[in-house]
Amino acid sequence: MRAQQETGEDQRATAIAFVALAALACCVPARATVYVVTANPDMTFTPASITIYQGDAIRFENAGGVHNVHADDNSFICSINCSTENAPSDQPWSVIVRFNQVRSIGYFCDQHGNLQGGMRGAVNVIDRVFVDGFDGTPGPGT
Repeated sequence: MRAQQETGEDQRATAIAFVALAALACCVPARATVYVVTANPDMTFTPASITIYQGDAIRFENAGGVHNVHADDNSFICSINCSTENAPSDQPWSVIVRFNQVRSIGYFCDQHGNLQGGMRGAVNVIDRVFVDGFDGTPGPGT
C-alpha cells in the first residue's frame, strides 16, 4: 500500500512539474527577428510590403540615392538615425525600428513620396499566436 501511495504521489509531482514547465515555456518570449527593407536608387523599397510578428524589427537600409523612411503616423522618421539626423540622406545609412504593436503601418521617403503615393512601403505586424498556415496565409517576412 505504501509503495502505491509513493507511486501516486510521484506521478502527481511529475504531472505538476510538467504543467509548471509547460506554463513557463509558453510565457518565455520568442526570439525577435530583424528583417531588412532596402531603399533603392530606383525610388522603391524592397520589399515594398512586409509582414512581421509583434516585437520583431526592420533594419531599413539606404542602397543608393537620397532617401529616408517616414511612418504615415510619424511614429518614426529615420535616415542617418531616428532622432536628430532623419532628413533624406545620400549616405549609406542603416537604422533599426522595432514594431511592438499589432497593426498595419505605411511609410514613405520624404524626397520621393508622401501619404498618397510615390516611394512607399507598408509593414503588417501580426500577433505571434498566428503561425504559418494557421489562418491560411503565409508567415512573416513574406
